[in-house]
Amino acid sequence: MHFKKLAVVGLAVASLSRAGSLEEVLARMDRAAKEFVSVTANVNRIDFTAVLNESATSTGSLAMRRTKGGNEALVKFSDPDPYEWRLSGHTAKRFFPRANTVEVYDSNKLSAAEKMMLVGFGVSASDLRKDYDIRLVGTEDVGSMHTARIELTPKSAEVRKSYAAKIELWIPEGQASPIKEKVSMPSKDYYQVTYSDLKVNSELPDSAFKLNLPPGVKELHP
Repeated sequence: MHFKKLAVVGLAVASLSRAGSLEEVLARMDRAAKEFVSVTANVNRIDFTAVLNESATSTGSLAMRRTKGGNEALVKFSDPDPYEWRLSGHTAKRFFPRANTVEVYDSNKLSAAEKMMLVGFGVSASDLRKDYDIRLVGTEDVGSMHTARIELTPKSAEVRKSYAAKIELWIPEGQASPIKEKVSMPSKDYYQVTYSDLKVNSELPDSAFKLNLPPGVKELHP
């Protein structure tokens, strides 16, 4: 029995070692942030509503790149309810093709919980530490990938109260970008995103970040 316990502990330590310590994971993120140019991925998102105990799944794509003015991103969801949102500088736009409507926001007023979907890409450890308390939860296999699971707790009481109680990132061994992310909200709702076909620092055309709005689209300013 004593030997079995030691074996289990040994396997856990070896597993954690393969994924890397928290400092090793953050060091990889630091190195990647310095070199970050762009990222694209396919996206599978699950939105869970606690009061109904129901979840809905959406599929789509993500494109993001670093520009002189900051980060630019276009996220498209095609199924089951298509919409797109584009973030560039101080402007965010959310387009609903079925309603032929586009909502225009000051990006600072876009839901913090929604913007957190991009938190794991091109961000340095020092920037993360400004806004979050960070801890290593442990290791977990996501598909065939061995990952370190880290937890970010917003330092701002307002953010924790209104937007997100915590964010979890699953970062593969030897890599810096998450392949899975979960944003848990104060209401017990959450969304969970899994990324596949992740490509970092590919050259992307301007068209990859363009909202193709049809004629007669109605513009709203919520």
